[in-house]
Amino acid sequence: MLRVYLDQNKWIDLARAAKGHPAGARYVEVLEAARTAVAAGTASFPLDMIRYVETGKRSNDRSRNDVANVMIELSNRHTMLPGRYVLPAELDRALKARYGRPEEPRRPAVFGSGIQHVTNGQVVLPELDISLLRSAENDIDASDYPKIQEIYSKLLEAELLRGGPAMARLAGVDGDTRHLDQQYIDYENKIASEIRARGLSGPILDLAVRASDLGDIRPAVTEAVESIGLTWDRFVEDLGPAGVVEFMDDLPTRHVTNVMRGAKLRQTEQRWELHDLNDILGLPVAAVYCDVVVTEKQWAHRFTQAKIEARYGTTILRSVTDLTAVLQRAATA
Repeated sequence: MLRVYLDQNKWIDLARAAKGHPAGARYVEVLEAARTAVAAGTASFPLDMIRYVETGKRSNDRSRNDVANVMIELSNRHTMLPGRYVLPAELDRALKARYGRPEEPRRPAVFGSGIQHVTNGQVVLPELDISLLRSAENDIDASDYPKIQEIYSKLLEAELLRGGPAMARLAGVDGDTRHLDQQYIDYENKIASEIRARGLSGPILDLAVRASDLGDIRPAVTEAVESIGLTWDRFVEDLGPAGVVEFMDDLPTRHVTNVMRGAKLRQTEQRWELHDLNDILGLPVAAVYCDVVVTEKQWAHRFTQAKIEARYGTTILRSVTDLTAVLQRAATA
């Protein structure tokens, strides 16, 4: 089964096709191909947390529901973990390659089902109390309980995607993350300013990017190295400057993250924008663990330059229309 990751704009393209919008006419064929592939079980369109967040931010109910409905239909509740939950297993594998331990590296369950999986168990949907449905006129057979629970779960999952800013506020959830997003952008722009001020380029810039990222993931690295009997200080001493780049690139999702960060930091005329954060958070896991990624031209170009396709066996596409042929080949494989 092909696992296909679509960024937000590609889902919007399919939503327009589903609603018969003039701008969606060129995407009707690929939408039908996707529906056919999902029904046949030859393709899966998993959602990540960024899809929930970006869709939930759309304040226009009709527009948000149009996108959510296509996501619900094609994803079939298939979801994927964020990078921070995949990282521990990647650290274990990298440490085993370097030190021969841990003996049994953790294995990430990247793909799963529903909001419970995408939040790594932090959000658990309530189960239906079947007793509330029983009555003298409605005698439900026990054998029907699993089917009813499945229907109930699908409805809850669908409403999570459809619920917009107003529903989030009613639930006491602050969906406005712009201040947090801005903190990250300010941080990256500060690093970019320091790189420009010092005139860093080439391998030295690569080292600066990966060294800053190693600092960012220090808590996870510390936990992993301590589990094999090392301290953070000893580990960093063992690495040395040259080893920092090698080790960080041995962590697949961090490698892709730093390919993206390095590309942005080299663009001295272009500052970081708020939407870049969502790309940085969502695309690395997809580029490593999905079979196909359909994303914007900027990142598709950078991934091609960095040979991401060859390294991880991922097909990178720029337009969702290019997906039609990929899905058709998968159906006949």
